[in-house]
Amino acid sequence: MRNFKNSNSLLDGPSVSLLAAALLWACFFASLAAPDSALAQAAAQAEEPTGLTPEQRDKAVATMRRALAEEERWVKVHAAEHLLGLDYSQGVLEEFNKELEKHGDVPQYRIGIWRVMALGTNQKKARVAWIEKIKAVALDAKAADQEHAMETLGKLGVVIDDKKIGPFRVGLAPIFQAAKKTDRSMGVYAQWVLVNSGQDEGAVKLAEYLDSPDAELRNTAAFVFSYLKSISPAVKDKIAATADKEPTVALITAAALHGPKDQRDKRLQQLVEYTKTGSASEQRWAALGLARAGKKSHVPVLLDLVGFSDADLQIAASYAACKVDRRSVRQMSLIDWGIIVVYALGMVTVGWYYSRQTATTEDYLLGGRQMRPWAVGLSLFATMLSTISYLAVPGEMIQNGPMMACYLLGYPFVFLTIGYLIIPKIMSLRVTSAYEILESRLGLTVRMMGSSMFLLLRLLWMAVIIYATAGTILVPLMGLDASATPYVCAAMGIVTVIYTAMGGLKAVVFTDVVQTVILFGGAIMAVVLISIFSAQHLGGAFAWWPTEWAEHWQEPSFTFDPFVRVSAPVIILAMFTWYVCTNCSDQMAIQRYLATRDVKAARKVILVSLTTDICVAVFLNILGMALLGFFMSQPHLLGDGQTIMANADQLFPRFIAIGLPVGVSGLIVAGLLAAAMSSLSSGINSSCSVISVDFIDRFRSRADRVVETDHVRMAKYISVFVGVAVVILSSFVCMVEGNLIEIAYKVVNLLTVPLAGLFIMALFVRWSTAFGTIVGAVAGLAVVVTINYQQGITDLLGYILFPKISFLCAMPAALVVQIGVGMIASIPRFGRRACETEGYDLKADGE
Repeated sequence: MRNFKNSNSLLDGPSVSLLAAALLWACFFASLAAPDSALAQAAAQAEEPTGLTPEQRDKAVATMRRALAEEERWVKVHAAEHLLGLDYSQGVLEEFNKELEKHGDVPQYRIGIWRVMALGTNQKKARVAWIEKIKAVALDAKAADQEHAMETLGKLGVVIDDKKIGPFRVGLAPIFQAAKKTDRSMGVYAQWVLVNSGQDEGAVKLAEYLDSPDAELRNTAAFVFSYLKSISPAVKDKIAATADKEPTVALITAAALHGPKDQRDKRLQQLVEYTKTGSASEQRWAALGLARAGKKSHVPVLLDLVGFSDADLQIAASYAACKVDRRSVRQMSLIDWGIIVVYALGMVTVGWYYSRQTATTEDYLLGGRQMRPWAVGLSLFATMLSTISYLAVPGEMIQNGPMMACYLLGYPFVFLTIGYLIIPKIMSLRVTSAYEILESRLGLTVRMMGSSMFLLLRLLWMAVIIYATAGTILVPLMGLDASATPYVCAAMGIVTVIYTAMGGLKAVVFTDVVQTVILFGGAIMAVVLISIFSAQHLGGAFAWWPTEWAEHWQEPSFTFDPFVRVSAPVIILAMFTWYVCTNCSDQMAIQRYLATRDVKAARKVILVSLTTDICVAVFLNILGMALLGFFMSQPHLLGDGQTIMANADQLFPRFIAIGLPVGVSGLIVAGLLAAAMSSLSSGINSSCSVISVDFIDRFRSRADRVVETDHVRMAKYISVFVGVAVVILSSFVCMVEGNLIEIAYKVVNLLTVPLAGLFIMALFVRWSTAFGTIVGAVAGLAVVVTINYQQGITDLLGYILFPKISFLCAMPAALVVQIGVGMIASIPRFGRRACETEGYDLKADGE
């Protein structure tokens, strides 16, 4: 067997990257040679006998647009709502701006106008303003249209915070008061708002309305249940029983959505009968019921209704036909599955290969400190680019525009700071765990604090990544039921744990190189496919390129304004802070620098990582613009219930499902797996290093320490333990609602600055003490939590602490406060100072 330090043949050049790229593009060009292109196949799905043809879809949309332009009052409102629900938003707000000028003060109808304006705007502030107008009417017991306003709050899913001052409920008090009007639909709608606001008693009260002697109240309650996504099993049984006794359209629809699955076909057939024999009103509600619960086989029935003379029925049937047509799911082919399986087996094989060449703990955890800088640089990039990031960048571009991409302008400063200030200091210290540095400078307490922060940060990070990848990406792409999420999480975890535990850092770096190529190639391939489709159907290869600043994009801001969501200087500072903090404190980054031979090689690592990051970020932002142009021109290819703005982060996975050829879809899904697994493998390996060195070796005497081969075996067991813990934890993770970029900053990076502050105090503040460092860390954590969760704190306290600050300011502000407080708190002498420890000199060895 060759010596490990000389066994770098698989990583000695670009052969790995070329092989992965060749596989990716071979599948791509083979797919282009197929009789039907990928997007042609996607379009053909709408031409199935039980679906809509392009002509039928155009006619249905034209019917709704005609009603928007020509009809009046509530028919116009319904047409607008249906068009917006299908993401055919062009011209809707323009039409209702005219209605606002003419009828904006007319009771009842004004609520419909405001509802359309709230649904149609893509500006968060404007939407909030319209909802506040509706809420003001809903809370006004004297308003003639209070009931309409309350119903609209329910439809919009508005959540009203239940603030308490002493024994009094401030926020929901008027809603509870309205809910007492049990003799009117007002009470039903008020209970709907209570359910949306998290009040469990609202659902119980709604169920009681099903026993009301008033048929209108029973049907109104059933109508509300048809909007609710989750209800208790007892209520489901009650709805089904009531529908059997009284098969009205509203009750049948609620039973079709929530009743026993074996009775669903029966309920749908009852709705079909209503479309044929019911009154115009019943036919309309039956069509809307099929829109929520129907199948593609019901499209012909709905198209028959479009020919009726009633305008409201025409638009309801048109909307239902289009919505039902979106309900098909493209299943992964056997070829796609085969590629994913081969990829997983390949990763396990890599782990087995390197397990035969791992002899020492240093080999396992640091690759023998002789790894190639270009490979480690790609590994560092792949580690920091999780699946969430891979989807968040295009999603951010789609939803908010290119302002976030300004962070790339700060990369030269990132390289200079990390390459010439941080790396020399790190490389001068021959350590395995980064947190050994903290103990040597500031004592055991600070080391344990840093190690614990890192483990908590990375365990939560890995759990969120694996859950997000499985639950929101892979399960929908594979056409599996949501209940399969834990099993997909387990499968991902098992494969990653196997190759990570077997091969150590060497296997992690190798697989990261392959995964980087797949991710980069996947983004380029998607842009190429959209451009080909654009050339064939939209009049030019780059017809998707925006010619003007989109209305829903954030306005450009180049001033240092902390009160706008994203300004160029703030995002540059935020990303600079994140990079510096991560690279000076995170074991995953430090471990890679220590895996190279000297400062010069480590500096190449950050250069390769940043260069790759720039290239991939540019293409992911371009991909976001391409996806925006594509889906705006083809909104019928969105999934059922999806809109471009509400589901921006899911558009790339959606494109993979409907826009890529057989085989290529599997390869890109493997790429998405790659992003998650690269982060997971690196997190497991780094966590293993910290647990082994900081918690086991640190508290074991020399006499108790095991021989080297047993130490390696123990490290592998720890890797398995960490992997299993992450898989279990992922089953309990609930994704935070909102933009993925914001989730990353608010949740995943919550401890980044407090952890980095410990290292900055230890390495660069000569008079720092353990007491001052800990006090500073507490202050920094308080700042980052306050800024990230200022809305929740405001709701809890009942008053505003300060004007809303951008979440991007949290890390820079926390770092300044933490270091400032730490420096001041270190002035009184409590214990030894960092400068009194051996080897404090900031000049690095090995330059």
